[in-house]
Amino acid sequence: MEHRRKSISTILRLFALAAAFICAAAFAVPAAAENGGEIPERDLYEFSIQAMEEGRSLRVWGLMRLTYVNRSEDTLYSVVLRLHANDADANCMGIGSVGADGRSAAYMLSSDGGILNISLPSEIAPGESTRLFMRFDMTLPETGDRFGANSTGYMLGNALPIAAMYENGAWRTEPYYSNGDSFYSRIADYKVAMQIPAKFALAHTGTRMSYDSGRAYETYYIAAPSVREFAFALIPNAAAAEATARGGRVKVHALGQSKAHAAFGAQCVAKAIDFFSENIGEYPYSDIYVVPFDLNGGMEYPGLIMINKAYFKSSKSTEGALVMGHETAHQWFYGVVGSDQVYSPWLDESLVEYLGFDFLRQYAGSDAADALERERYYAMRNEYLRTKRLDVSLEELSGADYFFMVYAYGHDFYAKLVNEIGSGAFYEGLKTYYNANYMGIGTKEKLIAAFSEAAGRDLTEWFEANIAPEAAQ
Repeated sequence: MEHRRKSISTILRLFALAAAFICAAAFAVPAAAENGGEIPERDLYEFSIQAMEEGRSLRVWGLMRLTYVNRSEDTLYSVVLRLHANDADANCMGIGSVGADGRSAAYMLSSDGGILNISLPSEIAPGESTRLFMRFDMTLPETGDRFGANSTGYMLGNALPIAAMYENGAWRTEPYYSNGDSFYSRIADYKVAMQIPAKFALAHTGTRMSYDSGRAYETYYIAAPSVREFAFALIPNAAAAEATARGGRVKVHALGQSKAHAAFGAQCVAKAIDFFSENIGEYPYSDIYVVPFDLNGGMEYPGLIMINKAYFKSSKSTEGALVMGHETAHQWFYGVVGSDQVYSPWLDESLVEYLGFDFLRQYAGSDAADALERERYYAMRNEYLRTKRLDVSLEELSGADYFFMVYAYGHDFYAKLVNEIGSGAFYEGLKTYYNANYMGIGTKEKLIAAFSEAAGRDLTEWFEANIAPEAAQ
């Protein structure tokens, strides 16, 4: 118990240092979209985090201060947080104390631990804000997944508390679905002070503002303006490499199990950033990190992508470039342009599956991309019978349905669209969709409107016909 008291005392000091160090200037909005769209007032998350290894596990203590802005038209009497760490592993995250506006606050934790409902001492009217305080700790499970211990290190994706979405007069508290990306959030600002063991290399969302080195521990101060969430990873004994994109404006930081692996990750992602910036719209941030992990494929977070460790090898360079292109494309669609990944998983996932292959055509050539496409979708085209609409929710996509529907049929849906309107109109439509929904939330209706404008005709009936399962017959 004495050790834990010392840890909390340490992160209290870190929290004070972070607040003093990271100035408001670090939170200027990233480069605006071409249409000059305004960015609404954002929530501010401030975290102080300390990580320490305990045997083969990582223990994390944290303090959070959240300035939550009520952007709804309703007066709010509570704020709901999603604790996705407990979705991944029940009771992984423990709650120490909760407060609101300088006072202790009553709260209720759902039976599965994934939903935290905080009662406010004073209601917040539309346009007003409240400041929430929370102390928590967690021990990472051995999952080999986007959250937990991997053979490559510790992945902390979806690890931190985050405000649930408030829509149509209610908080979104639907169940967590492990098949897919059961996450939905709005743009916010993050300030993070983090102390980790010196043996680890740190990858994270945002930009490193300052760094203090020590013999046993290292401390980082990070600013992450205008992002949907904050993720990080700790990789022991990592090889590192860097590359630049957009004429040096964007730095790609890659960690790998060898120097060659890291170099491949850095240069591949840099080329993907250039490709999507030129064809869709500028990548608005200055940094992005790439790390290896165990889960098959990859996983995207703002400014941080996790890639299966096998795809860093030269023997897997074609597959690696596809996955890295796919996860980089998510920086545009999921990251800058958000979507409801629970009820409309196809909106981002199907689109970036097509974009990943389009990047691969430039990176490795059409022959290599076409051969990999045939191999990847062979089972779908020869063995899988499609019976669902493309735009169904995660609840309806169990087992193999998720991959075949959202990825495979999703890819073919966009290939058909390109054949229908042409590649030029396709990317013109994406530019319109990106600019119109910059730092906001995209929908099927907005996507159809953007492609219709680019094509010069209403594509509503075409979308409906091809979203329906009959399109595959």
